[in-house]
Amino acid sequence: MGNRVKGKAKKKSIKAAVHSGMSTKRKLSRMGKNRKKDHAGLDATFIGRAKVLKKLQISLKDFRRLCILKGVYPREPRGRAPRNKKGQVFYHIKDVKALNHEPILDQFREFKSFMKKVRKSANRNEKDEARRKQPLAPKYTLHHLVRERYPRFADALGDLDDALCLVNLFACLPSDGRIQAGITRKSQQLAASWGAYCATTGSVTKSFISVKGVYMEAEIMISGQGIPVRWVSPHNFTQHIPQG
Repeated sequence: MGNRVKGKAKKKSIKAAVHSGMSTKRKLSRMGKNRKKDHAGLDATFIGRAKVLKKLQISLKDFRRLCILKGVYPREPRGRAPRNKKGQVFYHIKDVKALNHEPILDQFREFKSFMKKVRKSANRNEKDEARRKQPLAPKYTLHHLVRERYPRFADALGDLDDALCLVNLFACLPSDGRIQAGITRKSQQLAASWGAYCATTGSVTKSFISVKGVYMEAEIMISGQGIPVRWVSPHNFTQHIPQG
């Protein structure tokens, strides 16, 4: 009898017998459908980094560069980790799909195949052939990514702080083997142009001298709205680049 109480009616079984005349639709409504693996829950929403690299078919170095350019960061699943995989790096499936449709991904693959040809020529001791192929390397631009991240000019101004700090830093660095003279010259030109614009328009509102350099703040007017931009200009001392 089991747990049945005498005098009470027997409960109806949830599962139907195999020989019963229950239709498939009724079975599904009663018992539900078996879920496929990785089609629901956290396992379908979050995906590990190793699986992402296999899906996109790129190296870890190119994947990190692509994530920086697209602004994709790892996400921490709420609650438990998928399948109790603690300590792993997870990415949202929507971010992975966006990366998979990125045009720059094809250009990364083209560059990788080109470098294979150059290395093949160098391993065969065909140094002239490898040197001839070097200028033919495929190039790519990031214009569409800049437009995608900053659809309005005000958005670009709001993110200008770090770029101005880097430009002013490279303008003070000496040109050695790792830093080319063209980069230093371009940085000096951009820093001078920005300083001339701020001086002409009278946009500089605050300044502060510290050990690191001169901290400055300018207010750029866009459609009657002032957007503050802050940056650091290093002192004009001889800069020593550390080894390594």
